[in-house]
Amino acid sequence: MADTDETGQEGEAAVAKGSTVDWRARIGLMLGPAIFVLFLLVPAPTGFDPAAWWVLGLTLFMATWWISEALPLPVTALLPIAILPVLDITSMENATAPYANPIIFLFMGGFAIALAVQRWDLHRRMALAIVARSGNRLHALVGAFMLATAGLSMWVSNTATAALMLPIALSVLGLIERGASPQGPGASAESRRPALALLLGIAFAANIGGMATIIGSPPNALTAAYLGDRHGMEIGFLEWMTLGLPLAAILLVLAWWLLTRWVFPVHRVELNGLRALLDEQRATVGRWSTAEKRVAAVFLLVALAWLTRPLLEGWLPISLTDAGIAILGAGLLFLIPSGSMEQRRLLAWDNTRELPWGVLLLVGGGLSLGAAIESSGLAELAADALVIAQTWPLILIMAGVVLLTMTLSHVTSNTATAATLLPLVTAFALSMDVPVLMLALPVAFAASVAFMLPVATPPNAIVFASNRLQVLDMVRGGALLSVVALVLISLAVYVFAEALLV
Repeated sequence: MADTDETGQEGEAAVAKGSTVDWRARIGLMLGPAIFVLFLLVPAPTGFDPAAWWVLGLTLFMATWWISEALPLPVTALLPIAILPVLDITSMENATAPYANPIIFLFMGGFAIALAVQRWDLHRRMALAIVARSGNRLHALVGAFMLATAGLSMWVSNTATAALMLPIALSVLGLIERGASPQGPGASAESRRPALALLLGIAFAANIGGMATIIGSPPNALTAAYLGDRHGMEIGFLEWMTLGLPLAAILLVLAWWLLTRWVFPVHRVELNGLRALLDEQRATVGRWSTAEKRVAAVFLLVALAWLTRPLLEGWLPISLTDAGIAILGAGLLFLIPSGSMEQRRLLAWDNTRELPWGVLLLVGGGLSLGAAIESSGLAELAADALVIAQTWPLILIMAGVVLLTMTLSHVTSNTATAATLLPLVTAFALSMDVPVLMLALPVAFAASVAFMLPVATPPNAIVFASNRLQVLDMVRGGALLSVVALVLISLAVYVFAEALLV
């Protein structure tokens, strides 16, 4: 759930995009359909099945609208339902089935639980509890902020997490800057280091945290669903965490070290009065309410059930699924009284207006497009076209997949990027006779490491909107980390993926 940038970029990221969106959207709105019509009018080249040729046109059509944001991203994700049956590429039943994939309901239940956590301010209490134990060194404070942000982003939308952490961070920066020189974009590089390290740390940690769990980011869920549907590989919550959590943890530590000791050195800065400020922040939260306790109990029960599902299935005469556990947990939140006069139950249906329904459509659209790319033969044709690369070492091919995914994720939705690339890289893996995991997982993980531009993800845009950063600051802070992420993801999947997830 960390990455809801697929539907939220029109809001938070708009601050960073400005008028750039207008001309890009206008061009994309006309260019996308024009490309598709061209593919319909021009006969398929020799060796191309007409269905594969038309699916290629649809893929380019959708990619153009996703990149340009000509229409809301979930609307574009509905195009397979409108177009595939009309062209007789697939039936309406097959085109719509991916929108009801079990992963969609895993996400739906997870989003509902996250809404309850946010509704009763439990996430703020958790964040402050971690940050308050950071000590009086600035590099330790940045580390605490990053730990709290990444931890929340494993379960709660990365947009909500960054929006929560930013005002707390700005309060701390206000304490640091009392009596100091101005800290805006025009201030000296040295005086701006604390703000740059702290704010970029929050943005990067919000993105990294989503790598750890299958519900942490839509590309994770999309990848798991695609591998299950098309290749019969079931990856559960626990299986994903065995690789995702260590990978995210290592990348988080490296991001903290690079930011605070290399790019923006702040490890020698001491803070006075920090304890009093954080105590004041925690006092505003107050004592644990009955609703908070009950939401925390449901949250912990669901997380525990996800982690112990294989054991539970061995002990109990029932068949459990991660999606079923998520929906059951969400159902409990609608049933359990809150103990508050504000709202009768822990969740009310009105609360679900804030649930990112668009993300569910976007994941479904990605799966539907991916199924069409594969069933039409387009994926196989694309793999054949890359025959030259089949002689390259696997680790080099994986690094290329990571680099391509990271690059595309800087300019378009990370879920859209994953939806477009997954059928292609898995077909390429099959043509090389290597496990599809080896190229599919790099796509999922790399989609979460777009660090260098404000428009890449909502956390980037949110911290950029604080008016404390320049674009070059984010490029500088994210460039080296992007190289580290490329190497780390490639090596981690290459060495551990098959052993941990098969």
